[in-house]
Amino acid sequence: MSLCRLSESFQIFDITPVENLFIHEFMLKAPGDFVKVYLYGLMQCYRQNSTENNLESFSHALEMDAAAIENAFHYWERQGILYFHKDENGQISVEYYNIKDVLYNKGLNCEKTMYKYKDFNQNLQKIFDTRLLTPQEYLRIYDWIEVLNLPMEVVLMMVQFYVSRMGNKVRINYLDKVAAGWARDGINTLQKAEEYIQANDSCFKDTIAVLKYLGIHRSPSQAELDMYKKWRDWGFNLNSILLACRETTKVQSPTFAYLDKILANMHNKDITTPQEVKEHLDNQDDMNARIKDVYYQLGYKDNAPTPAHLAMYQEWVSRYNLDHNLILLACKQCVRKKTTTFEHLDSLLKQWAEKGFSKVSEVKEYLSKKKAVDNEIKAVLERAGDSRDITAADRKLYHQWTESWGMSFEVILLAAEYSVLSKDKLRFINKILKNWYEKGINTVKECRLEHENYLKEQESINNNPEKGLKKQLDFNKFPQHTYTDEELENLIENIEVIGQEQ
Repeated sequence: MSLCRLSESFQIFDITPVENLFIHEFMLKAPGDFVKVYLYGLMQCYRQNSTENNLESFSHALEMDAAAIENAFHYWERQGILYFHKDENGQISVEYYNIKDVLYNKGLNCEKTMYKYKDFNQNLQKIFDTRLLTPQEYLRIYDWIEVLNLPMEVVLMMVQFYVSRMGNKVRINYLDKVAAGWARDGINTLQKAEEYIQANDSCFKDTIAVLKYLGIHRSPSQAELDMYKKWRDWGFNLNSILLACRETTKVQSPTFAYLDKILANMHNKDITTPQEVKEHLDNQDDMNARIKDVYYQLGYKDNAPTPAHLAMYQEWVSRYNLDHNLILLACKQCVRKKTTTFEHLDSLLKQWAEKGFSKVSEVKEYLSKKKAVDNEIKAVLERAGDSRDITAADRKLYHQWTESWGMSFEVILLAAEYSVLSKDKLRFINKILKNWYEKGINTVKECRLEHENYLKEQESINNNPEKGLKKQLDFNKFPQHTYTDEELENLIENIEVIGQEQ
């Protein structure tokens, strides 16, 4: 028995020294479970008398079966940092090496392992041709066989395929990820390997072509290959995808992920053929240019078209069939009113659409008619001796006289002439016209005759005061309600006044 020893409680709270060289040179590229086995075994090296220092305890503590633990120790043995021994009774023992001593004094001795794969190594080296693989690279490749359980012939076929496509300088790190993917996907026979290569040969070349178009000069990653396969399944061919790459110029550093969003958007719109993609992109470019025109008219500076604004513009031209020049005209109206947000522009354009406007010519025709009507109203007011500005209430009444009652401009002028001496001229004109309308009189001749009869009746009234009083009382039965300006304004619709363009 030793004179002195540490108590069990001391050991559990102690530390296990791990060499930094292990972390930098070995741990980073090793499978996670293998690292667990190495570190747990290293801790047991410092607890010689521990009852947990056996394969059964390792399996229980690490939740790994015995075969997996042995496989992990074999891995570290191939890395040259420990020695694994299994006797004829199946008892195993592991001797950990000092990594610094191995790397700088003894050197890694992998000759025994390499000899085991002598024929495999010769075939492998033929594939890489003039590039000489290092012992460390050989060890990484052996892991595909012993750790990933890929047959040697499958590994050779895989390496042959990628070297033929990417050149003999392809990195072992890249092939390492490919091998892991093949193992995960169950590509572990020659037949499956051949089927995979046939399905991915053209895909591989096309993916490289897309990368070069994007200015990326390297071999494709597995994720990029998977994306390209997805695009191909969507119905895109290489020409369609290269055309879609045109959209990636809008970002500083285009990526496959950005291109994936572009193609997904087209896929959702059932746009896949080269012609459809080109037409879509041309329309998109045209739309962007038109939105920039709108931005310029509204006074926006250096703004990139937003999806929301593009959607609004699309609605204006598709749903309401509005011409681009009409939209620009509406922009000028918004600027005059100092309401230059897209929401105000959208509201104004929808009002115009409700009035049936889709082109500038239709607006100008409307303005021309409106101006002509205003000129007629102005003439009516002047004939009645009124020089004030025209109001919305005037337009409302004039519309009633001409459209609802069917009175001509000449008849309305005549009524204005008869209203010269009245105080509330517009109301008096309306009363006269209403009287004529109710009597079915609508020509100048009939209106003059009615007026002459009225004058004769007035003269008779003047000669017979009693009769005049009665008639006067009868005359006062006409509605005598006086409208305030606010009441008159409430009678009309709140119609947007469109400014006239020169």
